[in-house]
Formats: sequence, C-alpha cells, structure tokens
Amino acid sequence: MGTVLIDFRSISWGGPNEDDNNNVWALEDSSSDPGSVELENFGSVGDPVVNFPAPATYPLGASNLNFVFWNATNGTDALPGYPSADPQRKLNVPLQPPGTIVHATAWFAPPSGNGPGKPGLRARSFDIDLNGFRKETPILSATPSGAWPGPNNHTISTEAAAAGATPKTHLIYPAPLSSQPPGEPPKEFKHWQPVVGPLSVNAMTKVASCPQGNGALALAFFGHSVGQRAVGKSFFEATFDFWAEFWGKRGAEGEGPFGPGGPGDPWGPFVARLIAALPPEQLRARLQREIASLQAVVDKMAKK
Repeated sequence: MGTVLIDFRSISWGGPNEDDNNNVWALEDSSSDPGSVELENFGSVGDPVVNFPAPATYPLGASNLNFVFWNATNGTDALPGYPSADPQRKLNVPLQPPGTIVHATAWFAPPSGNGPGKPGLRARSFDIDLNGFRKETPILSATPSGAWPGPNNHTISTEAAAAGATPKTHLIYPAPLSSQPPGEPPKEFKHWQPVVGPLSVNAMTKVASCPQGNGALALAFFGHSVGQRAVGKSFFEATFDFWAEFWGKRGAEGEGPFGPGGPGDPWGPFVARLIAALPPEQLRARLQREIASLQAVVDKMAKK
C-alpha cells in the first residue's frame, strides 16, 4: 500500500529573484516565491484515492482563488494523467507499489488582473515530476523581440504590441542537480497552462500569445516522457533525494540536518517507510556511499 499526501497551494506571479541567472535549476521555495502559499494540508491517506474533490474557488483574504489543476508525483515522475485540469476537479490515485509516497496538490490561481508591474505576458516553468516551480524561464524566443529582455527573464511586455512566447523544448538542467548526470533524460515541454488573463495558444507552433495592453500568467509544464527513467540514479535513490528535500523544507520550524530548522514529524515515519521499501541491495549501496562520504569528511578534518 502507498501513502498519498494531499494539499492545496496557490500559484504566484513569481518571486522577485526569479529573473536572475543563479540556480535556475532549483525549485522555488517559500522564501523566493512568497506569493505561493499552502492553503490546506490534509495530511496523508492510504491509496487508492477515489474522487477526492477540490473546490472551484478557495477564499484567501478578500479574494477567491480559482482552481487550475491537480498534480500528483511519486517523487521521480508525475503519475499518468497528471497534471489534470479536468473541470470536475477530482483527484484519483490508483494503488501504488508498497512503500510508495505520492504528493498530490490542487493548485489555485491568484486573483485576476495584470499582476505586478507593467502589462505583460508572464511565463513560469512548472516541473510536473517534482510538483513545483523552477527559476528557469520557459521562454526560448519572443515577439516582438525587443519586448523580452532575456536571457532568463520571465516577462514579455505588451505595452507596445501583443506578446508571443515560444517555449523551450526542454529545460537546461533536466534533473534537480547543479549539473546533469550522465544518461539523465530531459525534462521536456508538455504544454501551456493558462492561469490568469487573456491567453491563446497556437496548437501547431506552441506559441502562447497575450493581447496588447493586457497582463497574463501562463505555466509551461515540463517533465519526463512516458517510460523515461533516470540512468544516473536509480528510481529508489532519486525518490529518496526528492522526499529528503521535501520534508526538509516542510520541517523548517524544527531542528534537523536539512537546512535551517530541518525536518521534524512527520519526517521520521515517512522516511522510515521509504527506507523499508528499498530493496536490500539498494539500501546497502546507499549506506556504503553515505559511510564513505562521512569518512572522507572525518579524514579531511583530521588532516587540519
């Protein structure tokens, strides 16, 4: 039996440092994407999940956020059929392999309007396998060319003319690492997801367009293709790394080894289940690497 974590989150127009070229491979977190907030956390349930509903709107302050899509991932790949913008807004997760942990999120749109700053088409990259936003822009080229500052800018101005965004075929760093490991399959462009404002997408050219003088927010979905697997890391290792980072961020108020604060409950129970699900040879190999890494640190300190 697998475990399914369910929550609701809001989509922001992007953090103030999103347009820089630092760590564009990294997933955004609450410190760099402050407009994205957790609306509800329903904890965990066992699979299967059948027709878990998301509301059409969710109140946040004086505004009502609109449902946009569900996404669900096992930590390395989005589940088949996700992300889903089905108007019925139902989450369905079939039976998973024993020990699997699935993270499912209903994403809600910010209030309508032109967003921050001058009118323009804002484009953000969403990693469907890791269920979060990347700093890297999804824009490969834009029209008119002078309306897009590039090279990692996320906004095309609509002040002088309608804006058009041609998406990248894949992200620069397809894996959640500072460099791409050998054999790691690319995170390929899937499709545009309109969020806020007037937006049209050409099915043939994949160009997303916004009329002159208007503001729009669009997400570009990127992920592994069906059947792709990471060669640089095993499925179990990649999943372990994903959940280590996930719970490390969630436990920021506690104490622990992952960042300021580090993970607390429910870190222990979930990681215990994940470790228990690892085949003996995978667990043994990982522990051997961890021991070797710790030994290298000890040896380095002893030489000082």
